[in-house]
Amino acid sequence: MADAALFLNEPAEDLETVLFRLATVAQRAIANVDMASISVASREGICTRAATDPAARDLDQLQYDLQEGPCLDALLNPDKAEVIVDDMTQERRWPRYARAAAVRGYRSQMGIKIYREGRSAGGLNLYSTRVDAFDDHTRAAAEIFAVHAAIAMDKVRTVTSLTDALASRQTIGQALGIVMRTYTIDEDAAFNYLTRVSQTTNTKLREVAAQIVAAVTEEAQAIRCRTAVTEPRPD
Repeated sequence: MADAALFLNEPAEDLETVLFRLATVAQRAIANVDMASISVASREGICTRAATDPAARDLDQLQYDLQEGPCLDALLNPDKAEVIVDDMTQERRWPRYARAAAVRGYRSQMGIKIYREGRSAGGLNLYSTRVDAFDDHTRAAAEIFAVHAAIAMDKVRTVTSLTDALASRQTIGQALGIVMRTYTIDEDAAFNYLTRVSQTTNTKLREVAAQIVAAVTEEAQAIRCRTAVTEPRPD
């Protein structure tokens, strides 16, 4: 588990890399786990962002479609941090999903909530072909892993948010410069202009700024292309 913690905290370029790393390390570090996946819930819905096996994605999707299963309970229920199935053939809480999982050869499952923030939540799904795969020791290891996973995900999400914020700030600054030059106004007036456009069009400020920058960039490229065509060629 110490090696897993070190591996999880190695630098990563994006969230997708971290999520796949989480699923892979979970499969290798936690006893009796045959495959693992990461589910993420947001305003857009629930999806599997990483999985060690296509079968894990299939079982995740089956739970989303049926609207039942340990994955969803652990992910969406605010009162539960983990949900365990010891034997799918004996499971009565989610009869349709349990039958389908058992037919596919998976007998035990554990869902663990990694984080919850507003409408967003992340969960770790562990699948095993064994009955009673998750004993007290395995459950303890999974819970410890979930803590490390939460820390690793939070770090990347924070870095991603900061990067996005800096990029948005740069784009807004470029748009302000364009508006100031176009209408010969000062920075405050330009910002008020962007704000009005944002409100009247019900568009986020950074998207308004991005549209202005993109339009000017496209126009500049078109001018360069026309200039290249009309320039006289040397004899």
